[in-house]
Amino acid sequence: MSYSPNLSYFLDKLSGFSTNYFRLEAQNSSTASPNQIVRFTLPSNALLNLRSFAFHFTASTSSASSGIARLPPDIASLVERVEVSCGGVQLSAGANYYNVLCAAKRALTDKMVDPVLSHPEMVRATSYVDGLGKSGNETYTGSTSHFCIKQWEGFLGSAEPKIMDSSLVPDIVVSIYLADTSVLANIAGTDIAGTTTTGVDTDGVGTVSYSLSNIHATIECIGLADGTYDNMVSSMIQTKGFLEVPFKQYYSFQDTHSGQMRFSVATQSLDRLWVCHRNDDYNSSVGAVPLSGYKQTGAFAAPTTGTSPTVDIGAPQFDIGGTLDYNKERLTTAAFDFPTPSGTALTYQFQLNGAYVPQFRATFEEMYQISCNSVNGATQNKVGLKTMKSNLNVQCVRLNLPESEYGRLVSGLNTRSVSLNGYYNISGLSANPTVNLFAECTSTLMIGSGRQLSIEQ
Repeated sequence: MSYSPNLSYFLDKLSGFSTNYFRLEAQNSSTASPNQIVRFTLPSNALLNLRSFAFHFTASTSSASSGIARLPPDIASLVERVEVSCGGVQLSAGANYYNVLCAAKRALTDKMVDPVLSHPEMVRATSYVDGLGKSGNETYTGSTSHFCIKQWEGFLGSAEPKIMDSSLVPDIVVSIYLADTSVLANIAGTDIAGTTTTGVDTDGVGTVSYSLSNIHATIECIGLADGTYDNMVSSMIQTKGFLEVPFKQYYSFQDTHSGQMRFSVATQSLDRLWVCHRNDDYNSSVGAVPLSGYKQTGAFAAPTTGTSPTVDIGAPQFDIGGTLDYNKERLTTAAFDFPTPSGTALTYQFQLNGAYVPQFRATFEEMYQISCNSVNGATQNKVGLKTMKSNLNVQCVRLNLPESEYGRLVSGLNTRSVSLNGYYNISGLSANPTVNLFAECTSTLMIGSGRQLSIEQ
């Protein structure tokens, strides 16, 4: 018979524990611009809390030919790919379109960005970063702003255990590939109807860019002074021959969808498939995209006649009564707008080596329910069906045991011994949309004696 932990007086003690944080300088430069790579070497001979790794910088935008630039919602959108290597061995190649994957996951999960350091919304006129008006480009200096990316997909965000002994492996290098300028919004030009001088553009003129400065990283290092941990690790390596560190690996595919999109991946565990549909101008720095249902036509009035500033008294498109959370503007950039493709009576279905998932051609509503059942933490977005269809059409199909990641259990579809023929099918299309598909897999890092490494993909 066992009792609830609420009735227990049992206590464990951990002796010799200590923790501290360290600042890491970039290998190449403290500044960077679009399409460049920023690299950090993690501390050696230390117990690293991988989840604590944070990328710090100051970001500013610039423009030419009368453009006016805005940073995207979530500063992590500036990252195109994240690669982790160890002594020249590539642990995680990182998926292209890393920022698209992050945005797709946010549409379906309860993963929220830090409202203080992660630039969660697009700045319109006055910035919540420094409290200053932004009539031109969105610019900041090191003395007035600071951004941080601290949530990661792939190795940094999923390796188990998350406390890794770097003395067991060669130097760990994190390479962050910056995105091109298409992730920005260009708000110069024609305002959204009715928003007057403080409006945002839907067209965009000129060209825009961004730059990063004051680049560095931080990470938590842990100390255990009693020797118990070292003895345990040594004993495990002697007994089994190696340590196993499972982590998430992502493979990306992009295609112009004409009804069927083919993909293939060889892995010990195919856990999930993520799909998002892209806007036609996703790779251009065009104007801000208002999400369907939120305020688009503002009505600006002064609280007292003749005073400034004015306040927005406009009404949302949906939900004037306020049941949901539409009484505000919500903007994104074209790169992270995921609309439903054009067509009639659209249905969706995956085909994996002849097996159909789901077994029927699913409507958007059916796929949304399947997607919510496929992620750890269903969407908490307070939006309606129309908004999801118009701007957040992201789909996910789980192929492993629910929440198996939390128990170090590899249970997904094994495709290493067979040649996986995978297809993503859409019926009823009237156009050929761009589709991004991400295969979420579990790989295993094998750590042997003498810092020997191997990867089981």
